[in-house]
Formats: sequence, C-alpha cells, structure tokens
Amino acid sequence: DEWIYFLKNEEIKDDFQAKGIRKAKQELNILKLPEQDRVAYEKYLDNLHYQASLFESSYVTGMKKGEKIGERRGEKIGEKRGGQRRSIEIARNLIDAGMLDIPVIAEMTGLTVEEVTRLSAK
Repeated sequence: DEWIYFLKNEEIKDDFQAKGIRKAKQELNILKLPEQDRVAYEKYLDNLHYQASLFESSYVTGMKKGEKIGERRGEKIGEKRGGQRRSIEIARNLIDAGMLDIPVIAEMTGLTVEEVTRLSAK
C-alpha cells in the first residue's frame, strides 16, 4: 500500500516502513531538488567516487610496492642466513680438521674471529 501511495502521489510519509521505501525517499528528495542544486549534488557524488577511486588505486599500488620491498628484504635475509649457516658449517669442519688457525678460518669463511673462536670452544 505504501508503494502504491508513493507512485500515485510522489510522496513518502515519514512513518512508511515498506522494504526499500527509505532508499526511495532519499532518491525522491534528490529528484525534487532544484536543477542547479541537483547538478551540484551529482557533481559532489562524482567527486566522492573519484576520490575513493584514487585512494583505492594508490592503496593497492602501495600495498604491491610494500610487498615487493618485503620480498626483497626477506630474500636478502634468507640469503644471508643461509650463507652464514654454510660459513659456520665450513668453519666447524676446518676447526675439526685442525689444519688452520682461527684468523685464517675467519678470513676464509667471512665470519669474525670472535664467531670462529666461539665455534672452536664448542
């Protein structure tokens, strides 16, 4: 009944409760605006959509850039840790072989003298 009333009278009363009637009331209020105000309102909405689009695209671009930076950092850390593990393994083998002194082992593996000394103490 409320929708029929609306269609006949182009009016929606405040106490109407039909599904979707509130949205129709908002649209009707916009349509009833003077043309100049309605055009200004539509430009305002277009501007909001444009700003939201800019924000979303810059957000997505920023996220992708951040992910790439994170991946590169992770790869570098992984390479460093993997390389360091390998250096420690080589240093332990050289220590166990007893063939070289600590400064030489440090120089060959890229570890510090302190790191090699700690390994030799274990």
